[in-house]
Amino acid sequence: MEKFNPLYKKLDQEPNVGIIFSRMSNLFWILLVYIGALIVQNIQQSTIIPSIIFSLILAIHSVLYFFSSSFKQKKSWYYFFAQASLLFISAFILPKGSPIVLIGLLPVLIAQSIIILNNKLKAIIFFIVSYGLYCIAMAINYGASELPIFIPIFFVILLIVIVYTVSYNRQVRARERMEFYLQQLEIAYQKVEELTLSNERQRMARDLHDTLAQGLAGLIMQLEAVSVHIKSGNVARSNEIIHYSMQQARETLKDARTVIDNLRTGSLKDADFHRAVLEEIKKFEEISGVHVEKEINQVYPLSNLSMEYCIYIIRESLNNIMKHSRADQVRIKIKSKDDQLYIEVTDNGIGFSTKNIGKQTGKYGLIGLQERVRLVGGKISIDSIPGEGTVLVITVPMDQGG
Repeated sequence: MEKFNPLYKKLDQEPNVGIIFSRMSNLFWILLVYIGALIVQNIQQSTIIPSIIFSLILAIHSVLYFFSSSFKQKKSWYYFFAQASLLFISAFILPKGSPIVLIGLLPVLIAQSIIILNNKLKAIIFFIVSYGLYCIAMAINYGASELPIFIPIFFVILLIVIVYTVSYNRQVRARERMEFYLQQLEIAYQKVEELTLSNERQRMARDLHDTLAQGLAGLIMQLEAVSVHIKSGNVARSNEIIHYSMQQARETLKDARTVIDNLRTGSLKDADFHRAVLEEIKKFEEISGVHVEKEINQVYPLSNLSMEYCIYIIRESLNNIMKHSRADQVRIKIKSKDDQLYIEVTDNGIGFSTKNIGKQTGKYGLIGLQERVRLVGGKISIDSIPGEGTVLVITVPMDQGG
């Protein structure tokens, strides 16, 4: 997330800096208008009291302008009425300097109304009223004959100010949109990070289930078998099972270490899918004593992740049969067809109701199957009826890398 923060902070600060810079520039412009109006008014005759009053009026005008953003949309009319009133009052206090005041500040106020009011009709109304008062003020101070001179000047200044203001406002809006999009991107990034952590937890849960849980479950069943044989006096068979249990414990430990290594490095070792499937079937037959009828064809190409997950799926299917089904006939068919890997596991056990999948606490085998199939882009079908056995069918894309 750090890689987004510098750009986000930069854009988060730019609009505020830009707005402050714009306000300071306009305040500097107001100062220039103020100085120019005083010079024009007092160049022939000094007017101290009107100049002081004019100074107070422009000071109030400047303060209102600086805090113009604090006026809400519904109260913005009060702001523009007050500002326009101050400008026209100052125009009559300093009649000689009125052209500088009105031509210099009134267009700025009109451009500001376009942005703040954000309504064409309201902005047009304010322009018409301001323009009418401007013509009246010029006619009173300089005579109606001088209007053809002041009107073009006013329009030129107004056009320049409006173009600049609208252009700057678009830039500010674009930056605000960029800021919003970055905020949304940051939120999305946080959600992706949360989902990644959640998926990693699920992966670890599946790996633990496929190694430690299944390995320990097999050891428990073997030890239970040893107990039965000891009670019946079959010491030789007990020793065989104990020897195999030790071997199974070592393999479980090896698998657990492999899972830890994969979690640390994220790498997948190359595997011989056909040989790995035969080893899983051999383990199942040695532990359960149930013969597996198999039809396994060589399948190419298959990614390492797909091979690993499919081996886990077959292992989990056989473990479920051994622990729950009470089956004495098992059949596995593996083949490739139409760029799909086809796996079918069938047993003649007691079956179960597929409606209960995922509803029993502590029973996560079938959920793990469904998750792994989904992660390699495959499909799974579980067809089981109580008392009539179970058929598990899985299809996985041959070129799917997870």
